[in-house]
Amino acid sequence: TAEGSGGGTEQAYRVDERAAELARWEEASKDTIQKTTKPCPRCHVPVEKNGGCMHMKCPQSQCRLEWCWHCGCEWNRTCMGDHWFDV
Repeated sequence: TAEGSGGGTEQAYRVDERAAELARWEEASKDTIQKTTKPCPRCHVPVEKNGGCMHMKCPQSQCRLEWCWHCGCEWNRTCMGDHWFDV
């Protein structure tokens, strides 16, 4: 709404605090997902590594690709020998 005194115009805005908080959480979630996951090389679903070796298995039932977290290739003997436990 515009209210004036002396010819000036002021705008009054209401901030929906709940919507603003949800938007902040959504952005924080996106940042965390980007920092802690890598996409499956085949289906691109985000996969989180929370410990263990570099041998990953896609959690999507229709994919289940076994792949290397380190190099992103399908899991193979080179991965097993060269960087099984890289950090």
